Amino acid sequence: MPNRRIGTALVVPALGIGASVSNLEAALFALWLATLVILSWCDLRTRRIPTGIVNPATLAGAVALGATAWRTGAFARLGAAVATAAAAYAAFAVLHALNPGGLGYGDVRLSGLLGLFLGWLEPAAMPAGALLGAGGAALVALVMLVRSRDRRATLPFGPFLAGGAATVALLHSAAPLGFG
Repeated sequence: MPNRRIGTALVVPALGIGASVSNLEAALFALWLATLVILSWCDLRTRRIPTGIVNPATLAGAVALGATAWRTGAFARLGAAVATAAAAYAAFAVLHALNPGGLGYGDVRLSGLLGLFLGWLEPAAMPAGALLGAGGAALVALVMLVRSRDRRATLPFGPFLAGGAATVALLHSAAPLGFG
């Protein structure tokens, strides 16, 4: 429990320094990051991403971003967020169908949550976050393979996806990617 609090305490304030997000958006992204910390913790401990957390978080995020769009007139950003979430979910569902033992359906659901918030920033943020997360997972898997030579060892992918998405969001808050 203290590790989650420490991680959240370190990550959440970083969003406040970004020039590209409003105070309302910073609060929404802080809640999103806190949710990612909890989901990552669950995945690390149980190798599962709880549906009872990720689905309500995605719904609440969509409603909150919808209300933000209504308040600010940022309907194009909302459309981009929803489209990015749908595209991420579909892409990860295909990856799951191709290799269900390698990518769990919790990761598919998580990709929708990540796509929603990263798509709000800009659609190019989602593939950047996914690639960063996959690269981190590949690096750790390679180190594990070299050190233990146990080819049966597994690695939860959710924390890497969440970490890649959080990193891209934090970097984007300081300097947008410029693709959107």
